Amino acid sequence: MTDQRSFARTVIALALAVLAACAVAVTITVTTGPIAVEAPRVLDQTALEKRVAGEVGSMKKNNPGAFVACPLSVVVKVGTKFDCRVWGDTNPATVHIEITSDQGELLMTSD
Repeated sequence: MTDQRSFARTVIALALAVLAACAVAVTITVTTGPIAVEAPRVLDQTALEKRVAGEVGSMKKNNPGAFVACPLSVVVKVGTKFDCRVWGDTNPATVHIEITSDQGELLMTSD
């Protein structure tokens, strides 16, 4: 009979310890709030291509068949480098771009 009571006390103590640990975990989660994860900011694809076209000499106005192709979803991070291609009259041109600020300012050079 004593063994049964000892076992029951042990089980109850263990259950209370688990319950206390869960209560602490819930309290920490509630007081600190949810963890917010922000999606990375990316450059606006249309605005980027218009700006590149302007850098190369307003090719869209001079040549209606010209177009610009830049990578999709370029994350705004200082130092990120990428290339855009501009097709115009004959040969495509490459515009090298580097993001120079966290506001999305760009440095462009062309071949």
